[in-house]
Amino acid sequence: MFKTIKKVWRYIRKYKALLTFAILAMITVQVLNLASPLIVKAIMDDYLVAIEKPWYEINENKDGAVLYNNKYYSQDDESTNGIMVVISKGKYYFIDDLISEEYVRGNKEIIDNGSKITFKSQSGSVVTYDSKLLTSKEVRLFYEPVVNPLMVLVIILAVRLFMQILFTYIQRISTARLNVNIVKDARIDAVTSLQRMPMKYFEEEPAGKIANRVINDVGGMMGLFSTLMNLLLNASMSIVFAYIGMFYLDKNLALISFIIFPLVYIWLKYFVRNLNSIAEKVNEQGSLITAQLNEIINGVSILQIFNYEEETIGKFNDLSRSYMNEQLKETRLHLSLGWNMIRLIGSLVTALIVFYFGNGYLTVVGFTVTAGTIYAYNTYLTGIIEPVGVLFREIGNLQHSLVRTERIFKVIDGEQEDDSFEILPRVNGNIKFDDVWFSYVEGQPVLKGVSFDIKENSMVGIVGHTGSGKSTLMNLLLRFYDFKTYDSGRILIDDIDITTNSKRSYRKDIGIILQDPMLFTGTLADNIKFGADISDEEAIEILKSVGGESLLNKLPNGIHEEMTRGGKNMSIGERQIISFARVIAHNPRILIMDEATANIDTETETMIQNALEKVKKGRTLIVIAHRLSTIKSANKIIVLQKGLKVEEGTHQELLANDSVYANIYRAQIKS
Repeated sequence: MFKTIKKVWRYIRKYKALLTFAILAMITVQVLNLASPLIVKAIMDDYLVAIEKPWYEINENKDGAVLYNNKYYSQDDESTNGIMVVISKGKYYFIDDLISEEYVRGNKEIIDNGSKITFKSQSGSVVTYDSKLLTSKEVRLFYEPVVNPLMVLVIILAVRLFMQILFTYIQRISTARLNVNIVKDARIDAVTSLQRMPMKYFEEEPAGKIANRVINDVGGMMGLFSTLMNLLLNASMSIVFAYIGMFYLDKNLALISFIIFPLVYIWLKYFVRNLNSIAEKVNEQGSLITAQLNEIINGVSILQIFNYEEETIGKFNDLSRSYMNEQLKETRLHLSLGWNMIRLIGSLVTALIVFYFGNGYLTVVGFTVTAGTIYAYNTYLTGIIEPVGVLFREIGNLQHSLVRTERIFKVIDGEQEDDSFEILPRVNGNIKFDDVWFSYVEGQPVLKGVSFDIKENSMVGIVGHTGSGKSTLMNLLLRFYDFKTYDSGRILIDDIDITTNSKRSYRKDIGIILQDPMLFTGTLADNIKFGADISDEEAIEILKSVGGESLLNKLPNGIHEEMTRGGKNMSIGERQIISFARVIAHNPRILIMDEATANIDTETETMIQNALEKVKKGRTLIVIAHRLSTIKSANKIIVLQKGLKVEEGTHQELLANDSVYANIYRAQIKS
């Protein structure tokens, strides 16, 4: 957990100012929360209920004095002539005598239509006094001395509420801004990291699963930060400030409440152990659903053609049902042992306090509890119980966030290729494969001692049945894969090992055209330039040079025509022409065509053949061919079979050999 938090911290520390604002605002809110119960207690005990404290008759009017029945009374000057005002069931009674404290704080019963009032102490003794029911005007007389200070406290309470709203807003907006910046930076780093990852990662992980990590799992960092703010800071400070208030009221009651923490620890340990395993399964199932959805969307045409919809729905339902069951397990855990149970216990504790004190038993551990003390203590106790509830509620989010954060950091901190770049002298284009042995999986070689030379400015064709190792040769030449410890051999360009320089630097002089051309969202010009520093006019000339003039003429917006996702608004042949122009725009010294004419019609192939005659001049051209007509004019043809080089020569020489190449050629002619 702490390792994961340390990883997230490297993003948080970029925004220390926002973090500082959030923490200071959070502390301010907690201080205001500490003050609120004490202010309410003062209003209740010192002013509203303080009218029940003894009043003493004085000889003259003074500050704080009350004139009642032509006599002045004050609570400041003690004398033998004392009276009391007693509140019972919302009514105020005047008693021309002093009453013992044990009776005032006990149960009060009114008899004889209000002319007498009976007090019963907790010990059971009873005393009765003559009383007079005060009118509302007379009650106001006794409250007049406290009106001004009471109004001051009410104003302070209102200001406190306004400040709490203000600082809560500051805290939340600072946290939100910090969160979105963290996610933005992490998502950028994840995409940047993906572009530097070795090809084997993309072969092992489904595209949908990778997309889910970058889009959704990066939100785990947001959840982790929010949870830590709520748990480590807000909840912790809430408990600390609540205990400050409780110890201020009474240390004995505060100490008693510490008994809940060992119980919570044992409870939480059991809860987290069960929750952790469920959280991992829930997140993994969610990623699998995204991956399967990606397959369904991308392959929907095949599903429809082969009437495989019901089977696909069945598989998706099984996965969704498994995901639902794991989520239900988590929900049941929360309802039975989690935050829901804490809320219930907190409510029961509050109810017991209110019932106990409200039932009249107001003497606790040797001191008299006032109404304001009950309110303040219960508020502080809630400030302790609520964070425990937050702990159980957020611990689930914490587990999910930790799992998701670890998953996104597998992308951000995944294996990276050397991304450095330096401008190297332009290569001549002499290529040598020297006794190359290569395996994707140890012990299963795909290439077995392959050796051959390619002269600069020549055209070389590579032929072989599926699985013969043609594309693997090009993957090695392009350094999509590098030799591992169990591989051997070398690949040289101009007598320099291709691993000498970084991949970015090395690939600057190499271009490739794939069998399935990939176009990106944007304009036609964007897809041709693709990082090349050329003008629109130059892009148009390049497109025309590879036979794209007819394509350009039919587009309403010409070179600025928008491409749909994957270039679906273009035919396969048109996409191939665009990808061909894209390579030429970068003016590579070595050009590789990997089955580039396999999926196009004869007319388009002829167009590309004509373009090849123009662009191959001054370049080394390697053509992995499915159609042998594409490479008939090659300077050399290399024939592979099961990872071995079995033939090498020109088209005519290989036909004369009457071996593997000749058999492939005759099969194509016959078809």
